[in-house]
Amino acid sequence: MQLVSIIILINLTVIIHSTWMFFVLKVINLNVESVIRIVFRNIAIIMTALFAHLLEAGLFAAFYRYVEAFSDCNTSLYFSLVSYATVGYGDVTLPEHWRLIGGIEGLTGALMVGWSVAVLVAVLQRLRGMSQ
Repeated sequence: MQLVSIIILINLTVIIHSTWMFFVLKVINLNVESVIRIVFRNIAIIMTALFAHLLEAGLFAAFYRYVEAFSDCNTSLYFSLVSYATVGYGDVTLPEHWRLIGGIEGLTGALMVGWSVAVLVAVLQRLRGMSQ
């Protein structure tokens, strides 16, 4: 059960992040020349990236709540955000039979943050290319 859950959650996370990447690279106008528009474009990219990350961590939190790993939504979301961000305070832990998924969430979060940084670098490279 845990392995199937992990595979499903990772695939859903990749779908969310792929959608975000498509939005940034295809929908947001990357060919702006005004400094103010560049700043607003960068704000839009960061805000949508944060939204994607919160949605992905929320997906794990919903799973934790669904399997009753935690008694309330706040604890599920708190644990998920701490795990996804790889902070891992340890003040809240999963039941023993779900602990593997918490570690996998940390790895997934690290990969998704790295992916977001790669997209940001691609956007900034386009900006640099426009200025030359």
